[in-house]
Amino acid sequence: MTKARPREIELYEPPPDAVYTIEATSQLVDVPRHTILVYCKHRLVMPVIDARDRGYFFDREAIRTLRRIEALRVVCGDHFAGIRIILDLTKELERLQAAVRFLSQNERKPKTRADTQWNYKTPRRMRQT
Repeated sequence: MTKARPREIELYEPPPDAVYTIEATSQLVDVPRHTILVYCKHRLVMPVIDARDRGYFFDREAIRTLRRIEALRVVCGDHFAGIRIILDLTKELERLQAAVRFLSQNERKPKTRADTQWNYKTPRRMRQT
């Protein structure tokens, strides 16, 4: 007998330029409004627009961050300082990975004559070994 593959629900990935109200964001990430406001107070997530009279609005990155916070709360509980450190480290890791991808893509490009013109030779005493 073969097991049936479980059906997985894909998370909704908002378009890059979309902005959502706090109510819509709350529904997208399945987190109460009050909890999102607590995260804002602790600077774990920042709204795109923070006007008291106009309300809070969140973008794609904020929704992604809220999902990460909820996943981290399983491990860290309500230790917001620890969650903040992990979020900062994750952001830095993603930045470094993007830089490595950029540099590795540039290495693969064919070298021009100008690139190879400044090729320094190994000193003579090192070549003998």
